[in-house]
Amino acid sequence: MTRFENKLCPICRTRFNEKADIVVCPICGTPHHRACYSIKNKCALEELHEKGWNWNGRLPDEEPEKTAPQSDAAAAANIEPQSEDPHHAEYPSGTPYEQEQRMFEELGEENPFKEIFGTLRDREIGEDGVSMHELVAYSATSAYHYGKSFNIFRNKTDGKKHRASFNFCSGIFAPIFQFYRRMNVFGILVLLIQLVPQLISAGASEQFIKANGVALNLAFNLIQIGLTVVLCVFGDYIYYRHCVKRITKFRKCYEGDTKSDDYYMALYENGKPTFAGAALGMLATVFAEACVFALKMFNGGIM
Repeated sequence: MTRFENKLCPICRTRFNEKADIVVCPICGTPHHRACYSIKNKCALEELHEKGWNWNGRLPDEEPEKTAPQSDAAAAANIEPQSEDPHHAEYPSGTPYEQEQRMFEELGEENPFKEIFGTLRDREIGEDGVSMHELVAYSATSAYHYGKSFNIFRNKTDGKKHRASFNFCSGIFAPIFQFYRRMNVFGILVLLIQLVPQLISAGASEQFIKANGVALNLAFNLIQIGLTVVLCVFGDYIYYRHCVKRITKFRKCYEGDTKSDDYYMALYENGKPTFAGAALGMLATVFAEACVFALKMFNGGIM
C-alpha cells in the first residue's frame, strides 16, 4: 500500500490512503479505487495505452506536488499542516459512498444532487437517536438512494412521517437482498413466509389438493405478489429501522471517539453489504425449497 498511498485516482481525483481498496490496470499499472474502476469497467487512461503510457507515480495531467510551508511553531512541534480539502475528516477516504458523493459534486454547483449530498454530512443526532452521517456510513453503498430515502423517513410532512420509498431489489430479490444487506433475522422471516404456501401444499393430502388446487394456487400467488409489493414499497423503511438499531448498539460498544473518522470507518466496515451473506441466503433458499420438494415426494410418493 505504501507505493500508492497519497497518489491520485484518475477517476474521482482523490488521494489513496492506507485503507483504500485499490485495483491496478494490468496494461499501464495505473491504480484506481475499485469502486471507480467498476463504474467505468476499464482503465481511465485507456486511450494512452497505444502510446505506451506507463504509470510512474503521477497521472499525465497531474502537477508536481507542492509542499505547503509550515509555520515556525508548527515545524518546531513537528505538527503536520491541516489539509485544505473541504471534505477532510468528513468521509472515510476510498469508501464507495465517499467516492459516489465526490463524483456527483464534480458535476457542478447547479447539479440536482447537491442538496441531498449536503444533507449526508449532517452529524446532528435526530429524533431517531442517530445522525444522517452515521446512517450513510453504515449503509456504505448507494449513498444517493439511501440518503434520500432516510432523509424522507426522518422528516415529517404536514405532521406525518413517511415510510414508503420504492426499492425494486428489496422485493424482487428477497430474501437474498436482505441477507446481502446484513438483515439476517428479517431475511429468515421473509424466507419462512415464502415457504409457508409450499409447506401447506406439501403437507396436504392428494384429495384436498384436487378439491382445492385452483383456490390454493390463487391464494399462494397473491401471498407471493403481496409480499413482493410490500418489500418493494416498504423495504427501505425496514432497512432504515435496522440501521438505526444497529448503529445505536454499535455506538454503545465502540471504545473510541464516536466523532472521529475511525468511528465512521468502523461503522462502514460493520454495515457494508456482504456478497457472502447473499450467497448464503441463496443457498438457504435453495436448501429450503429442496426440503419442501422432498416432503412432497415423501407425502405423495414417487409417481
